[in-house]
Amino acid sequence: MCGIVGAYGWTNERTLSSMLEWIEHRGPDEEGTYVDRDAGVMMGARRLSIVDLAGGSQPKVNEDGNVRVVFNGEIYNHATLRESLERRGHRFESQSDTEVLVHLWEEYGEEMVTHLEGMFAFSLWDREAETVFLARDRLGIKPLYYGRTDRGYVWGSELPALLLGGVDRTLDPAAVFNHFSLEYTPGSQTLLQNAWKVEPGHTVRIGPDGVRERKYWDLLDVETGSATMSLESAADRVSDLLERSVEQRLMADVPVGAFLSGGLDSSAIVGIASELTDEPLKTYSIAFSNERLDESDEARLVAEHFGTDHHEVHVDLSSMDLFGEMIRSLGEPTGHLQMLPIYALSQRASEDVTVALAGEGADELFAGYSRYQQAPRYKRKVDFLPEFTHDIAGAVAPIAPVGTRHLRYYSWLKNNTEMVLHNTCGFMPFRPEPEEFLETGETLETSGLRTNVSELTGRIDDPAPEQHMSAFEARYTLPDYHLYKADHMSMAHSLEARVPFLSTELAEFARSLPIEHKATEQDVKRVLKRAVSDLLPDEIVERKKAGMRPPVEDWFREEHESIETWFTAEKLENTPYVDAASATALRDGHRRGERSDGRTLWQILTYVAWYHTFIDEQTSILESTEGVARQVATHE
Repeated sequence: MCGIVGAYGWTNERTLSSMLEWIEHRGPDEEGTYVDRDAGVMMGARRLSIVDLAGGSQPKVNEDGNVRVVFNGEIYNHATLRESLERRGHRFESQSDTEVLVHLWEEYGEEMVTHLEGMFAFSLWDREAETVFLARDRLGIKPLYYGRTDRGYVWGSELPALLLGGVDRTLDPAAVFNHFSLEYTPGSQTLLQNAWKVEPGHTVRIGPDGVRERKYWDLLDVETGSATMSLESAADRVSDLLERSVEQRLMADVPVGAFLSGGLDSSAIVGIASELTDEPLKTYSIAFSNERLDESDEARLVAEHFGTDHHEVHVDLSSMDLFGEMIRSLGEPTGHLQMLPIYALSQRASEDVTVALAGEGADELFAGYSRYQQAPRYKRKVDFLPEFTHDIAGAVAPIAPVGTRHLRYYSWLKNNTEMVLHNTCGFMPFRPEPEEFLETGETLETSGLRTNVSELTGRIDDPAPEQHMSAFEARYTLPDYHLYKADHMSMAHSLEARVPFLSTELAEFARSLPIEHKATEQDVKRVLKRAVSDLLPDEIVERKKAGMRPPVEDWFREEHESIETWFTAEKLENTPYVDAASATALRDGHRRGERSDGRTLWQILTYVAWYHTFIDEQTSILESTEGVARQVATHE
């Protein structure tokens, strides 16, 4: 596990050093660089030593020195790939999974990525072909960004490194609108106009002819309902695939632990890992003082059941003391309510282990949210009504004296595109619309969001709305929201989070299942529950999903320095696209108990704090380092 950076079109060793210094937390053990002034290419890596502690230094190079790579992630099938490459005549100098990449490039070129099983983001330089090759894993577990500057291109594991590399700080209003609609920026989009994500399952090639993006894998290419087998047979297959995936992700030369919420997903991983390890597995959970949201009793039940070495981290309003540190660990803000708890949990876990298994992905692949029951149930109740009635309801809703929310919700049941737009993640019914506190001038149409959703739903033949919702969440919500949170909050403390539910084989199999194996009006995650029913206590299998989130509704009715510092008229007025008066009124109404908008207020708070921490030239913590780098670049 590492953090990587690089540039094409120019070199500046002090700039490279500044970029690497920013991501030191991703790899505190070692630094490696490569600079080719003649070619105008530089790359670097910060290493967190996990596999082949002695031989894993980066960059890795091929035999003749023409190909070099810096790599972030873990390739779980690297031993098998090594054997195959050695039979083809390739010579290795280490046992590192990173070294496999340069020889795969020699053998297969861009198709190399189709041979990889794991989580990865890497940049490869082929001097003979004058090509930089960027690649990201299929499901977007590891992040990778690239941006355009006046001198060429830069890339890295985190956005602030790109700012240090010279990417302009101008925000994209469409991205800001989408961020407040979804609680994250979707797809390749970032909040910066001249920076983009390498999307999951994509590669980017940079060379004398410019930039070329290519998709090499897409979960939506798997036909839904193609797995024609009984629920029992499907559950057996899920059980086998999950056990194999957990076993792969225990591969490490350092201590491994697990996050444990007390929910089905993390409990299943802990149960399997406990059976595969000789020593008691170290587990870590969050405890909230608010009993309504606390799952620590369930986590303790699972820990006792499997005999783990269990640790709890208590989170309450005083935990907001960590808010400033958390913001500095974010390349982009998100509205994810788990950010602060996972930051605190990772901080504690990193004291004992270097790798932590986590349960991300199960809800998106196996239809685990309550909306997979509720929204389709309501839609089926009104399917007999003509489609135009949904349009009438939507037009009447803003001016109706009563029933505004119900009319608006009815309009969202029109078709699968509307269902996805308004019933997944940020588009949760009855929350404030972005227009109520933003001044971007953007809409669902101009921001590109409706087009993205429409294109996605248009690719799915299965009429079940649950399949469309699951597809959207696997394509966007999972990588840009949940996995972003898991990566940035854990790596802030030099802790690698691994996600066993996201093996390629398991993800593809889950996608192929008919919806009735995953969700009905009575239950969700049916096949997964059946798969782990003999492993877990009945109380865990049968309990309803809670979701680990802090009581931000309560927090925004109280005072804390971290809230009061950023949620001021001055800060709001000096944050682009925020309507300061509307945002203030939103909080005032919340504090008076007239409405409950803690989630929206949290999103505004993180956006404002992020902007003034990284972007505002008067307050940016990057300014001093970036200024030095620019001055040096000017004189070279």
